[in-house]
Amino acid sequence: MRKYDVRKIAVMTCAAVLAAFSLTACGSRKTEEVTPEEVIEQAESAGSAIAAEAEKIETEALQDFVGEMDLEGSWSDEVSQRASMYAVKNEDGSYDIFVHWGGGAKETAIWEIHGTYDETSGMLSYEDGAYSIHTWDEDNTETVHDEETTKGAFMKEGDKLRWQDSKNSEDGLFVKVE
Repeated sequence: MRKYDVRKIAVMTCAAVLAAFSLTACGSRKTEEVTPEEVIEQAESAGSAIAAEAEKIETEALQDFVGEMDLEGSWSDEVSQRASMYAVKNEDGSYDIFVHWGGGAKETAIWEIHGTYDETSGMLSYEDGAYSIHTWDEDNTETVHDEETTKGAFMKEGDKLRWQDSKNSEDGLFVKVE
């Protein structure tokens, strides 16, 4: 049963009642002769209109979460305001994504992610993201540690991207800056 069938049944019932009883200008009820076929026709017509409107609303709402999206370019996280992302689109349509999450003046977490954006789901999922923490000492010598493989996804939310990753307890919500 489709999700708007209950509403369709309710509309059909209301249409049948309205077809059997019409209101006059002064508000009293007047009984009319109506054939069962007319009631069914009016109810089906009303139900079809409701179903079409429900489908239109559902399609419009889904556009924020599925469909085309160009990930290429620079992005900034509007939640933490400590993360930035840069995405490069490859010839095969896949993306190489680099996320930098500042942990302090001398520490940054870096993710290197590869994946393909799926318009049907509005997501770019990955299972083999490279994660590492980069620190700098007082001589500005860089040390790389905590190298691990991560998994996660970027999900379309209008013209923004929500990011969830197994190594990050906070979601990122990226907006395009370039």
